[in-house]
Amino acid sequence: MAAENDPDTDSLRLTAEELAFLLSDPQSRADREERNARANRNRTERRRSDPAYAERLRNEDRLRQRRHRAKAAIGQPEREPDPPVPLPALSTTDALRRLEAHLEEAATPQAAQLRRRPEALRRYAAAFELYRALSVRGERPTRGALAAAFATKLGLTLTPSQIQKLRDQVEGFARPGGPWHVG
Repeated sequence: MAAENDPDTDSLRLTAEELAFLLSDPQSRADREERNARANRNRTERRRSDPAYAERLRNEDRLRQRRHRAKAAIGQPEREPDPPVPLPALSTTDALRRLEAHLEEAATPQAAQLRRRPEALRRYAAAFELYRALSVRGERPTRGALAAAFATKLGLTLTPSQIQKLRDQVEGFARPGGPWHVG
């Protein structure tokens, strides 16, 4: 009976996972790993060759993430909406000029990459103007509102991730040290 509470024997006890691992058949484990690897290769190949399938997988993943966030938010107080980032009263041309000057001074690989893409710079300047116009009400523009503004005013249809990146970049360029910092 003394051996039941002996600290030396407690360290020899196995968890259920360790016990299951030791009792499992190595060949069945190898077969399962091979099946999983084959399924992953097939899914990756199909995703490359079938855009509709890839889009369906992305949509399912977004839906799964949305459900997960909604479940995690149960019982939590609602967050206050983020305030908009203050932007200076500049025209699109002035905003573009400031952005180009800022990128000329910056010695980062991202700045060098952006300098080679004038269409991206024009898109950032347009996002600056749209963000400022939409934030007049005192609320941070949503991705949907920015996407709708791009579609109606500029005729550009952008993906949610492109809109998110544009909004993040506009807000980033408005931080201290950025070309659109108010201060």
